[in-house]
Amino acid sequence: MPTHVFKPTRNPPRWWDRLLVHPMDTTVAAVAVLFGVLVVLSLIVPDFIPSKSMDKMPWPIVILVSGFLGTGGLLALTGLNWWGDKVSTGWAMEQLGWWMAAGGFATYALSVSWHYPGSAFAWGVPLALGIGSVVRAVSIIMIERSVRRTLAEVEGHQHE
Repeated sequence: MPTHVFKPTRNPPRWWDRLLVHPMDTTVAAVAVLFGVLVVLSLIVPDFIPSKSMDKMPWPIVILVSGFLGTGGLLALTGLNWWGDKVSTGWAMEQLGWWMAAGGFATYALSVSWHYPGSAFAWGVPLALGIGSVVRAVSIIMIERSVRRTLAEVEGHQHE
C-alpha cells in the first residue's frame, strides 16, 4: 500500500505561457481590437480615415463593425487568458468573442470587396481572419465536447 497521497495544486499558466501556446489566436484577437479601436477613433476624429472602403459605409454599419471587432477581440483575449477556476466560462467568453470578430471581419471584407473588387488582398485578408475566427469558435465547441465526454467516462468508471 502506498504511503504517499496525490494532492493536486492549482497552478494556472501565466499570460506568457498562453501566448506561446496560442500565438495566432492571440494575434488575431489583438488585430480585431486594434481594428475596432481605429474605426472608433475615425468616428471621433473626422479627418482620420483608417480605411477608404469603411469611409464609404454608412456610420451605423461602421459602428457595428467596430463594435463587433473590438468587443469580439477583447472577449477572445479574455477567454484565452481566463484565470478563473471554471474553464468553461473562459471557453464561452472566447467562443462568443470569435463569433463576434468573425462577423466584424466578414462585414469589413464585404465592404472592401464591394467598393474595391479588384483589390483581392485588401478584402481577402479580413475574409481569411473571419474564417479563422469561425474555425477557432468551432474548435472550442469540439474541445469542450471532448472534455465533457472524457469526464463522463471517468465518472462512469469511478462508480463501478
